Amino acid sequence: MARPGPEDSQRVELKGARVSNVQAIILAAGRGSRLGSSGDEVPKCLLEVGRRRLIEHQLDLLADAGIGPVHIVLGYGAEEVREVVGRRAEFLVNTRWEATNSIYSFWLAREKVKSDFLLLNCDVLFAPEVLERLLDCPGSALAIDTASGHGREQMKVRLDGGRVVGMAKDLPVEQAAGENLGVLKLTAADAQVAFDHAGRLIGEGGERNWVGAAITELARERTLRTVDVAGLPWVEIDFPVDLVRARNEVWPEIRGKTYRKRRIRHIAALALTAGLVLGTAAALPYFTRPDPPPPTEWVTLVFDELYEERVTIGEQLQNWWVLEADQVAEVVVNGPGPVRLESRLIDRTGDREPYVLEVLLDDELRDWYKLITRPSGRASHPMWDISHKKRVTIDIPGGRHTLGVRLVAPRDTDCLVRVRQPDVDTEALIP
Repeated sequence: MARPGPEDSQRVELKGARVSNVQAIILAAGRGSRLGSSGDEVPKCLLEVGRRRLIEHQLDLLADAGIGPVHIVLGYGAEEVREVVGRRAEFLVNTRWEATNSIYSFWLAREKVKSDFLLLNCDVLFAPEVLERLLDCPGSALAIDTASGHGREQMKVRLDGGRVVGMAKDLPVEQAAGENLGVLKLTAADAQVAFDHAGRLIGEGGERNWVGAAITELARERTLRTVDVAGLPWVEIDFPVDLVRARNEVWPEIRGKTYRKRRIRHIAALALTAGLVLGTAAALPYFTRPDPPPPTEWVTLVFDELYEERVTIGEQLQNWWVLEADQVAEVVVNGPGPVRLESRLIDRTGDREPYVLEVLLDDELRDWYKLITRPSGRASHPMWDISHKKRVTIDIPGGRHTLGVRLVAPRDTDCLVRVRQPDVDTEALIP
């Protein structure tokens, strides 16, 4: 069989891509046929978990880690993926996705790799710590879970002295040190060796192999370390039961860990700022200190029980939370002083029907607001149309209170909400 040529790949270049010393390749060409009806509706990487697509979760993690540029190898439903991702990545298209497997998609990206890079399967949802551990590990490394690797469909890994020496689904369980997550870091030199092996295997008729076949060949020549992520939340979504677990177990755990880390970082930053201010004040005992100016920066509070969404405002991302009809969402606020309740109705951009929000303070009805929707000229979301932002200001009495928000009407849609306040309790802040 002749080796594949460049004509098998169609490229869409991204102008002004960010440059980093670590790139990323996401393999997203497959259909996800084992997911049943869920895999028939959208490409696998566009399945929603926590009101966000799988590919968006991965892109968020890569962006937060400063990884770029990102290249996504598409196949089934390529146009739909392009619409969701937009300019956050560059695209390669495996036009033969139905007749090939991940090794072929991997090989198509060979000319894009110019430095160390991360290789991700698009169907993996994982905690940010997985990425952090890989990036901290010197050289090439594979993320594995040593508490897993006993199932028939799991990609098992065999080690010798801490190095990868084998990887296959049919590896005997007694030889398996753990399960491969599908998240890998390769140095630039090791990447070229892996691409060479992929090309050779494809040329020998192995275009239906998993990319693991090429990585196994690499591990026979070069040192491929492992990073154990046992205990961290993650899931590879191959079957309907995996999707249910991702939504009901894995994502809530990831979300909780992320919020706790954000709060710790924010509290530390506030403590450092307070220390600097107090230190400066103590060094100037003979000067008359003017009264501090009133706070001008409004910070956003966290609704722990709601799903978080990001909305693009111009070229910036903002954090909002999804409030369903009749659902009461609560957040702790401090008084005395004002708080701002901001809202955007979902899927009502073309209408001018009103929506009604109730505000409760310490479980008692404080007020209700009838808000008129109109199209938003600057806000956008990859999945929904959202209305123009509406804002109401609520005066909070002195002390610590629970502010509740409920969407009363309409009952056939959801609403994006957020609460902002100056000088709030640091345990409720997000950066």
